[in-house]
Parts: sequence; structure tokens; C-alpha cells
Amino acid sequence: MSITRLCAVLLFLLFANPARAEQTAPLSLNDLLRAALAHDGRVLAAHAELNVYRAKYDEASWLWFPVIKLQGLIGGPVSERRLLDCDPTTDPLCTGVGVTDASKGGDFDLGNMSIAMGGKIEGIMPIYTFGKISEAKKAAQAGVRASEAGIDRARQEVALEVRRAYYGWLLSTSAVEILEDGENKVKAAEKKLIKMLDELNEDVTDRDLFKLRYYASQVKSMLVRARKGRAITLAALRFLTGINDLGTKRKLVEQELTALEFKEEPRETYLARARRQRPELKMLMAAIDAHLAGVELQKASFYPDFFLGGYFKGSWSPVHDFIENPLLNAGLTSYDAGLAVGFQITFDIPLKLARLEQARAQLSKTQVQSGQAELAVKLEIDKCLEDMREAISNNKIQRKGHRSAKAWMRANWMSYGIGISDTKDLLDSIAAYAVSKIELDKAKHNILVAIDKLHAACGDNLSKAP
Repeated sequence: MSITRLCAVLLFLLFANPARAEQTAPLSLNDLLRAALAHDGRVLAAHAELNVYRAKYDEASWLWFPVIKLQGLIGGPVSERRLLDCDPTTDPLCTGVGVTDASKGGDFDLGNMSIAMGGKIEGIMPIYTFGKISEAKKAAQAGVRASEAGIDRARQEVALEVRRAYYGWLLSTSAVEILEDGENKVKAAEKKLIKMLDELNEDVTDRDLFKLRYYASQVKSMLVRARKGRAITLAALRFLTGINDLGTKRKLVEQELTALEFKEEPRETYLARARRQRPELKMLMAAIDAHLAGVELQKASFYPDFFLGGYFKGSWSPVHDFIENPLLNAGLTSYDAGLAVGFQITFDIPLKLARLEQARAQLSKTQVQSGQAELAVKLEIDKCLEDMREAISNNKIQRKGHRSAKAWMRANWMSYGIGISDTKDLLDSIAAYAVSKIELDKAKHNILVAIDKLHAACGDNLSKAP
């Protein structure tokens, strides 16, 4: 083998195979969460909203910057305007200022006309505004904090939906496996029953076969519903993650539903975490700060704005002389500048009072909403705790029921094999085992969902799998 081909094979083994293995590796819950948080429109929209409020904060931060306006002009034609030196002591017609003949009547000879150019720059910089600029910055900063909390809320919503869809997929997949196993057991029992009928066994009749086939149809119907549920949860995961080949080329990690250990903490602990972490409460607190700044901003509108203003203007024309005498009208070759400290105030008092009352009403409304939201969070935490207790208790009950159903089915299966158990009892035990296993998995599923809901109510991070 040549050196070139050997290098090509080594590169393929080093790079092509691992990449291919990585692409076909089953996706875990953490993989789904990462994909969904990078794809979901709610999270992307929340980030865009944050950029909007950051831009508003930048705008408020530069309110002190002077407003500068620059104007420029060039045009013509411009007639001549020039001065001549004269001496009043020798020239009786001299008035102290002499002008050319063209300047006296205006030069309308287009060959002697020219152009002029000039410009003006002026600016105003606020010096003291009685808190208008600082309060505007506070309001904008509160908007940034609210948008950051909005991102956390969007991430929580998406993560909770992905986790519930994944747990639902595990539950439906387990149900499909259980029902398929039950279907196989019913088919095996049917073959055994047909053989016993062919052997003219007096312990079975055609009625047993009819019962068996009826139960088989019921199992198939449940299997169809379970497969439909699995397909729906898989479609939901495709929608949330944006992975279109999920379930076909991209497989999911299949694992048995496991009820996580949960140690209940005091109610006040959950409430403290919720007050500190819950995005909705953070957004309302930021809104209160923004409305407080709005109230102060409206109060400051009753006071004047002190500013520093200045300007510089000048123009030039090749046919105009610069006139130094301040008593004469300046021509198009001139300059001027000025600097001053001033203030500005408007006296639309009724409008300002109305805007102040509106700002106070908005603040009061948001404060009431914040208090109501905190009460709603307390109620939500209480409900989540009750759901958790119910799910844990139900899981214990279903475990006991499943063990009994499993023992019942094993005993009947062994008895049926030697012909000492009737068909109905066997089918009842098979159905009870399947139902108990599905209910046990459902109880585990409910515990996982209840834990996630409690974490969401406390504002805990759900973007990572436990």
C-alpha cells in the first residue's frame, strides 16, 4: 500500500468514524434540552427583547451628550463687495469707508461674479436636569433586568415542556413494550388453548377461545393507543427541538422510568427560593423600579433644565472683503461665535400633573400585581407539594399492586400450562399484570413531573437533567 493511501485510511479512521458515531449516537434528555433552548422561538424572542432594552439603556446613558447640529452652504452668484482705502483729509467725498464702483451698485457682470460658502455649528449640553437623566437610566436599567428575567422564564417554559414530553415518550414506550409482551402472552395462550381443543381436553371449550380472542382484541386496541401516544410525544419533541429526523435517523436514549428520591423541605424554604429565583417575581420587581423612576421623572419635569449652549458660524466669498468695523453690515466673508449658560422650562402644569398621576397609578397597579403574584406562587407551591405527596403515595400503592399482579400471573401461567387453571383467570391475571405495570410506570412518571413542577414553582434551573 502506498504512503498516500495509508494516510487516507488513517485520516478516515481518525475523523470519519468518530464523527459518524457521534451523529448516530442516541440523544439524551440533556441533548434535547440544549437543542430546544437553542431553537425555540420563545427563547430567541426573549433575547431579542433584551437587546432592545439594552439599546434603550445605552440611549439613556448618553442623554448628557451635547446635541450638536452642523449646517453647511455653498452657492452663488455673489456680486462684488470690496473696500477701498481713502483719506478724509485729502478726499472730501470720503466718509471713512471707500468702496469700489462695482460694490456701489452691485456687479451684474456675470464674468465678475463668484460664489460663497459657509456653515454653522451649534450645540447644547445639559448641565443639571433635577434628576431627569438619572431617573431615565434607572427606568432603562429596570427594563434590562426585566428582559433578563424574561429570558429565564422562556427557558423554564421550554425546558419544562421538553422534560414532560420526554417523560411522556418514556411512559408511552414502556406501555408499548408491556402491551406487546401481553399480546405475545395472549398469542401463546391461544396456541395452547387450540392445542387443548384439538386434543379434546374437557377442561376447555370454544367459549374459552372466544374469551381469549376478545381479550386479544382489547390488548391490540390498547397497543394502538399507546403507539399513537408515543408518536405524538415524539412529534412534540421534534417541534420543540427542531430536530426533524428525531425518532428515525436520530434515536432517543431509552431508559426505564425511575422515581427519583425526594426529600421534602419546609414550606418556607421553597417560598424563599421562589422569592429569590422566580422569573415572574423578578420581572414584577423590575417593573416596580421602572415605575418608581417614572414617578420621579414626572416630578422632575416641574423643574427647569440648565444647559450650556454655544455656536460658531462663518462664511467666505472671494469677492467679499472681511469688514472689521462692527458698525457696518458684515458681508459674506465673516465669522461669529458665542457661548452661554441657560435654562428651559415649560409651564404646561395641568398636563404634567396628569402625567404624574398616571405614573403613580401605574406604580400602584404594579405593586398590587406583585403582591398578588407572590400569593399565587405560594398557592402554586402548596399545590405542587400536594401533587408530590399524592404521586409518592400512589407509587407505593402501585408497587404493591404490581408485585401482587405479577405473582398472580406467574401462578396462573404455571397452572394453565398443566391444565389446572381456567382461561378467564389466566387472562384476568395477564391483564392485571399489564395494567399494574403501566400504572406503576405512570406513577413514576407523575413523580418526575411533580418534581419538575415544584422546581419550576421555585424558579430552579430546569435546563439540565437530574
